[in-house]
Amino acid sequence: MSEIIAFNGTKVVLTEERWKHILVRHSELENKINRVMEAVMRPDESYVDPTGAIHTLKRLIDEVSDYLVVIYHKTDREGYIRTAYYMSLKRKQRRYRRFRRLKPS
Repeated sequence: MSEIIAFNGTKVVLTEERWKHILVRHSELENKINRVMEAVMRPDESYVDPTGAIHTLKRLIDEVSDYLVVIYHKTDREGYIRTAYYMSLKRKQRRYRRFRRLKPS
């Protein structure tokens, strides 16, 4: 289990079970746990979806895609990472146009 402090001051936890889930569905993130945690601590952009989940986006250079997206749910005291995956710029522009932005780029 890994714990960090997110950009908004929330303690965020990544459990072994969630990390295994991420790797089963997104095996390209193997050996990228530090990148995932960095995306939560220092995102380039962040949004809140209609369910209240926080999406942090980290711009990537010379990688497999344009962005790394990490989604976590926040409770009263802490947040729990649900998933992480790569996303293209085009898909990001479509997906996040209606979400409330938390942190500007």
